[in-house]
Amino acid sequence: MSHYNDIKTKIKNVEALIAALCRVKSRTGVWNRNQIEVHATAQHLYGFEDRARKQTAEIIIRRQHVGGAANDIGFKKQTDGTYAAIISDYDRKFYNTTWLQKVGTYYAVECSKQTCEAKGLPYKETVDEKNRPVIRITVGA
Repeated sequence: MSHYNDIKTKIKNVEALIAALCRVKSRTGVWNRNQIEVHATAQHLYGFEDRARKQTAEIIIRRQHVGGAANDIGFKKQTDGTYAAIISDYDRKFYNTTWLQKVGTYYAVECSKQTCEAKGLPYKETVDEKNRPVIRITVGA
């Protein structure tokens, strides 16, 4: 049975996290919104043998969407309002620090887009020379 690790993040905005998860590449391709569960009350994660684990999370990507012989991936709400990523040792081979950094990058972009839209600011998403997403805001045309 694979051990789960809790990885601290600065993520607080659920909708931006979901949008980011739908953009970053997974072992099975790119997830869609229907593959990401959001619960008001934390639910158990399941391991590759389809057994409930003691770990719980409010945001869950079930193992069948994570990859072959995978465990569920979760994001557990912390007391400070942030979400910790809960990823098994086995799945950390792909869903590692680099993957979490990409989630963080897309999360920041999605938060910026939400802020621009709320304030009525026009923006354009582009990519930089390293193919990373960038938000360009048009102010005072």
